[in-house]
Amino acid sequence: MPGDDTGDNISRKNGEYCELTTLYWAWKNDRNASWVGFMHYRRFLDFACTGLKTDRYGCIALPEMTTGSLQAMGLNAETVRKTIENNPDACAILPEKWSVRNVGYTSFHQHYVDSDYHFAHDLDLTRSVIADLYPGDLAAFDTVMASDEGYFTNVFVFRRELFDSYCTWLFAILSEVERRADLTNYSAQARRIYGYLGERLFNIFIASSHGPHTGLIERARCFFENTGTGQKSVLPRSLPAPPDTAVTIVTAADENFVPHLGALLESIKSSFSPDRFLELIVLDGGIPAFKRNLLRQQFHSGLPEEKGSLTFLDCRHMYRDVSTHMHFSPATFYRLSLGELLLNHPRALYVDCDTIVLADLCQLWDTPLNGAVIAATPDLIMKNFVKAGVRSLAETGALPAGRYLSDYLGLQTGGDAYFQAGIILFDLNAFRNADIADVAIKDLSSRCYWFLDQDILNKYLIGKVKMLDTSWNCVNSIGEIFPHLSADWRAKVLEDLQNPKIVHYAGYEAKPWNNKNAALGFYYWFFLRKTFWYETIFHGSLGPGDEPRPIQYSLVRRVLTRGWHCLPPLLRRPLSGVASRVKRAL
Repeated sequence: MPGDDTGDNISRKNGEYCELTTLYWAWKNDRNASWVGFMHYRRFLDFACTGLKTDRYGCIALPEMTTGSLQAMGLNAETVRKTIENNPDACAILPEKWSVRNVGYTSFHQHYVDSDYHFAHDLDLTRSVIADLYPGDLAAFDTVMASDEGYFTNVFVFRRELFDSYCTWLFAILSEVERRADLTNYSAQARRIYGYLGERLFNIFIASSHGPHTGLIERARCFFENTGTGQKSVLPRSLPAPPDTAVTIVTAADENFVPHLGALLESIKSSFSPDRFLELIVLDGGIPAFKRNLLRQQFHSGLPEEKGSLTFLDCRHMYRDVSTHMHFSPATFYRLSLGELLLNHPRALYVDCDTIVLADLCQLWDTPLNGAVIAATPDLIMKNFVKAGVRSLAETGALPAGRYLSDYLGLQTGGDAYFQAGIILFDLNAFRNADIADVAIKDLSSRCYWFLDQDILNKYLIGKVKMLDTSWNCVNSIGEIFPHLSADWRAKVLEDLQNPKIVHYAGYEAKPWNNKNAALGFYYWFFLRKTFWYETIFHGSLGPGDEPRPIQYSLVRRVLTRGWHCLPPLLRRPLSGVASRVKRAL
């Protein structure tokens, strides 16, 4: 499905023009259709002529959008085509007229100027623009403003000639109003001015000499209260192809990880080559708009837009039904869908959000993959687990690590080929061709894995991985397992710790925000100081955008004395941050 940000478009103005950005797109980019219909959000026309009762807003209220309800309202190609064919003289299909008296107003004018987020001076400005551009339409403007009924919600179907005439007239007026208007101190809701005005201008056009006076068909409007179709929206729309000089770096974060994401962004920028374009994509598991704006402000501090971009892909609804354990969240699964999320990208460098970058990632980006699907570093922690005989989760049979790899995952190399998934360079074309995303998620949904998607990636990409130097994924807690590594690996670990390219704070106690004595934590604190959240993390105070939340002390006490499993799942996550603060205080 094409977006209104393709071709000739005004998509960037959606905050002011609302649905009219899509109307503009259809006008400029779809030149072949002999009819153009415009319905949007939850508002449609009843092409089936059901005769169902309308509410006070002039709409047939429908609880859900389903295959059945769409069919019942005639919202399909066959019924719309028959409507046109059965009315050969028609040039417009309009919503049935509705009177503003139904909601307590006496006229169009009062309905506009007395409504929230609408201002009389904007309506006056629009009238003056019409007087300058289309003086013959002033009578239609005044007539409509004095009337109490008309066509609402910017919904219609026009023949092509009428559609082109309307859009030419409409956008000429709105662009001039936009040029003259001053929206300083307008709230986000009030800034939707051109969508609001468009709804009134539609009626002026119909009443003017430009509009049709015969060949009009009216249909009732219907309103779907819930537009869910029963199928989950799994993937956000893919991004356009990056510039040739771009290095595409992807990470995943939710609201809880915003401060650490901020530190990571600063660390990436500090060593990134000035000759390349930094395309940073955040797989967003629920970052509030205010904090996204702070991150953008921080990202572009010292980095102009022509040198870098920061994009948030809304992934909140992905993989919520896949179980996790330990400190993992559903965001860990997002990288499994990188091939589909970035359909126009040939490669991507995935970097876990609990890392700090100390070297130019362009060096890693330029690594030749030589036919491998991905490149990653050996997992030294798993090597330790195999050597020490550490057992896997009880749900996986509590197998010794070596047997877990061989019997449970099907890896026969004793951990030598097992990689750590915190840093992965993807050949996305090869990853898409491997076609493992769907089968991997089904596997994760039906079977428990010790290290979740890391195990899955190892399982399905066996023999297709290029090993990277471990300095690109220096796990800060590696000192704890040092005695169990071979002499060669011990020597390499010492070298990495002295000069890491990426520090990975893997594990709960290994993270400086959980343990201020965590190894190599000074790198994290150095870059966190450059963000908005240093005091929040270091002192445990409220950060930008955070609000104090009332808590039930008895619940927190239960958590501290009996553990998280004493609470229902829905209560665990909201209380986790509160309990952590209380525990520190105690």
